Amino acid sequence: MIINCNAGNIDNTVKGKIAFCFGTKFDPQLDDYNITKATGEKGGKGVILPQYNTDLVLGDILLTLPIPFVPVDYEITYRIYQYKENDGTPKVKISFTRTTIGTEVSAPKVAVFLSRGPSPIYPGVLKPDIAAPGVSILAASPKTTFFEQAPYHFNSGTSMSCPHVSGIIAVLKSLHPQWSPAALKSAIMTTASNERYGFPTLADGLPQKTADPFDYSGGFIDPNRAVDPGLADDVDPEDYTTFLDCYSAGNSSCESESRNLNLPSIAIPNLTAPTTVLRTVTNVGQADAVYKAVVQSPPGVQISVEPTVLKFSQGKNTQSFKITFTMTHKLHGGYLFGSLAWSDGGAHYVRIPIAVRPVENANNSTDRSVSVSPQKAL
Repeated sequence: MIINCNAGNIDNTVKGKIAFCFGTKFDPQLDDYNITKATGEKGGKGVILPQYNTDLVLGDILLTLPIPFVPVDYEITYRIYQYKENDGTPKVKISFTRTTIGTEVSAPKVAVFLSRGPSPIYPGVLKPDIAAPGVSILAASPKTTFFEQAPYHFNSGTSMSCPHVSGIIAVLKSLHPQWSPAALKSAIMTTASNERYGFPTLADGLPQKTADPFDYSGGFIDPNRAVDPGLADDVDPEDYTTFLDCYSAGNSSCESESRNLNLPSIAIPNLTAPTTVLRTVTNVGQADAVYKAVVQSPPGVQISVEPTVLKFSQGKNTQSFKITFTMTHKLHGGYLFGSLAWSDGGAHYVRIPIAVRPVENANNSTDRSVSVSPQKAL
């Protein structure tokens, strides 16, 4: 067992053994590659290493390690430590790789390295837009000196998730050539999933938490539902120009420009008084349709929608509505999350994410509390 686990502490005592890293200094995450490489060079047979997450573990780099590397979470790390302390001759068994295929796919996790919101430059625009597969993706690639003979490699990051989204957009555009880029974006955002099989999407990090719109905005992309979104939030390109020109000029009153930009999301960074947001939706489904508003208000914030019912017909395929946000309690703190959806009672459930930060007074500070364990309290 190695207490202060780093590559420089690995010596000949690991020869013929499994190196098990255990200690209290686990921040930042341990360097799995160099620790495993050093252990192999000293004659070790494998490494068991605690990790906060495995988002960056699975990839081509594993294929270059000289010995097996097993990442485990910190709870399992402590269980292994207890086993080692209580058993006079602890044993480790290394088996060949097996492929296991399950009957269902669990809810996806948001990767720890994701660029999360809120946007520091445009806080009135909710970012990111969508989440897509981007961790340990096997993809075609040109030959490199790293893997000269392999035409496929594992990789992670936006370089992997972007092709997923681009491919889905290409399919949607082929099915709906008349849709604008904004309508295509609306289709994938308003039909995205933020849970699967009743389980919420989680966000990796320290600590792991339930994901919110600053992790994935609309949710995890669902191409089958995006084909028929029902409604779309379209945007005139001139509205983007007006919005960007306002910010480029350093105008301090640009918040209303971003708030009323016809996006399939809403962000209000400073809710100090009742605030109304305008949106317009276009019916891209069947001509005669009726949609009813389904509101999930953030805690401490009341959301009212006017009108609450949208009726579309052959000659009327666009409808506008107002969303008013009002604080129900005097709050001053972080962002709170909710959503507004339009449902036709059938296959269409057009959902937009909402992020609101109530601000009682810009000069006030929040009440803060600190939690302690009984041992430390004593």
